[in-house]
Amino acid sequence: MKQVRLRAGVDLVNIRELADMLETSGPSFIDSCWTGDEQAYCNGSVARLAARWAAKEATMKSLGHGIGEIDPLDIEVVAHEGRPPRLCLRGTAQARAYEAGVYEFALSLSHEGDFAIAFVVADNIPDCTPYLVKGNRRAHGGLSA
Repeated sequence: MKQVRLRAGVDLVNIRELADMLETSGPSFIDSCWTGDEQAYCNGSVARLAARWAAKEATMKSLGHGIGEIDPLDIEVVAHEGRPPRLCLRGTAQARAYEAGVYEFALSLSHEGDFAIAFVVADNIPDCTPYLVKGNRRAHGGLSA
């Protein structure tokens, strides 16, 4: 059987609905879905949080798994102004990527009006064991140990 090299995931989030959830659920919801660094980068912007939630969902879809199998905190969107966002996987997400033979991700985020979207492409090479290097954070979203 031929192994699929590229896997894609996409997710769309309604920003207003997320704003309502944040308002009713409070800090415990935020802390269970976004890392401290993501929260700091977003600085209260619901649109940015929504784009990162979409990225987490799109990443899970690209790996063929969902919430309950992958902890949202194990997928982090790392962003620095003026640079493309990238993914940092750890824990359950890293384990699922390793099982799937995925060694790199490409990520695109956008938000406009009431919606935020993320598109993820996961790449693997048939018959190639993924490599993990402690602290490896390549520009386009390599895995991090």
